[in-house]
Amino acid sequence: MSIRSISKRRLLISLVAFTALFGSLGAQARGGRFNGEVRAVDDGDTLHVRDRSGNVRRVRLAYVDAPEHDQPWGRDSGENLKRLALGASVTVEWRERDQYGRYVGVAWVSSPDMPCAGRADCPHNLDLGHAQIAAGLAWWYRAYAKRQDPQAQGQYEYSEQEVRRRRIGLWRDASPIPPWVWRSGWRG
Repeated sequence: MSIRSISKRRLLISLVAFTALFGSLGAQARGGRFNGEVRAVDDGDTLHVRDRSGNVRRVRLAYVDAPEHDQPWGRDSGENLKRLALGASVTVEWRERDQYGRYVGVAWVSSPDMPCAGRADCPHNLDLGHAQIAAGLAWWYRAYAKRQDPQAQGQYEYSEQEVRRRRIGLWRDASPIPPWVWRSGWRG
């Protein structure tokens, strides 16, 4: 075997090893799933979840944006999320970490009206972000819709259209200001 073919072989082996190592690290950075218990609620779209290892992780609900604390409906949105999630067993399917280190994902709990609610074997069937939209206490965050699967896009969009039409929650206001506009400092 020539030195040239040995060098090519080593290079190929190195590339395969590099790809295997950093490819798996990249997969971890792009998302995953964990289970835990909701220990705190910051506002209408942010939770603190204690995972099974005892670590507390901040979770930002994906695909929704809830009113800020100092914004009309902000307190109501946070209180609704507390009612649905605080103390509940949760499954978080996250896809990324944001600039604040929060896990951005869909958080699933057992619906409070399920007969098995509170039991460990009760299925997690309620998407908290979608529930916030359906209560009229959050916007569907269309800027991130392309990252969402088509079925979920349809559900979020339909629920927002329905609460707007029925003037539920923040849609009672004639022209509610979206949180991304509020954060920019515009108050109307």
